[in-house]
Amino acid sequence: MEYKGIDIGEWEYKGPRDFALKLIDRFGTPKYVEKSPDREEANSVTFKNIDGFDIVKIVDSNTNKLHPYPAKIYVEGSLYFTVPKQMVGLLKAASPTIMIDELNQLVTGKCASLTIAAATVQFVIDAVNGVSPPTKEEYDRRLKRIIDDNVLDPQISWWEDNLNEMKQQQKALKEEKMIEKDGHTDVASSRRMCMTIIEDAQDIMRALPEDGEESLPTWWTNKLATTAAYLNSARDYLVYSAKTPEVIEEQEENENEDDMLPPSVRMMNAT
Repeated sequence: MEYKGIDIGEWEYKGPRDFALKLIDRFGTPKYVEKSPDREEANSVTFKNIDGFDIVKIVDSNTNKLHPYPAKIYVEGSLYFTVPKQMVGLLKAASPTIMIDELNQLVTGKCASLTIAAATVQFVIDAVNGVSPPTKEEYDRRLKRIIDDNVLDPQISWWEDNLNEMKQQQKALKEEKMIEKDGHTDVASSRRMCMTIIEDAQDIMRALPEDGEESLPTWWTNKLATTAAYLNSARDYLVYSAKTPEVIEEQEENENEDDMLPPSVRMMNAT
């Protein structure tokens, strides 16, 4: 694909492609264009020293983030500064969209707008300077103020907002909050709960001690074991029992086949 004389390759996803074109309109030719030389498939475009960022990269990606709202991730806004080693783990636990390159001393916010990228980097700056706690709660609070209220809290002095995203919030930040229109239906609610479970499990994995021999409170391990059992049972029901009514009938008619199912499914079939 050629745009204003710049060959940026063929993009698979509309969101990142349109955002890349928007940056070209405002800031001109990108510093780097990454694409497959054989098939012209796009990978990314990279700008340097725009809008207050040291680096802005748009990736042809359809990846989702989960909090504070489900949203797309294809914008990477970065600044060079040092994060103390003891804070790296805390900040990464606050949000998986915070990327810290300790070797190059580069901090990146991954999202779907320059606004949220700037707010993410500013969150790291404030945490490093002791202005605010490096917690998920504080990070989510800041992003919700932007997405829900169209307010920067706190202000970001280094970010220039040359795209005027904060002045056209409904249009510019629409992909920072993907709302399920049928959110009260069983399937939509179940999907949201599954996303929350995935995010919570990722947070737990990051927070677990590196020492595999270290002990944890019994009440906590009991909670995790109970949760795992319930989740496994719910999975078994959908995977093995609820695909079609015919499957359930076959299970009822054939005890030998039923014996091959997981214990949780056999318990539910018996009730």
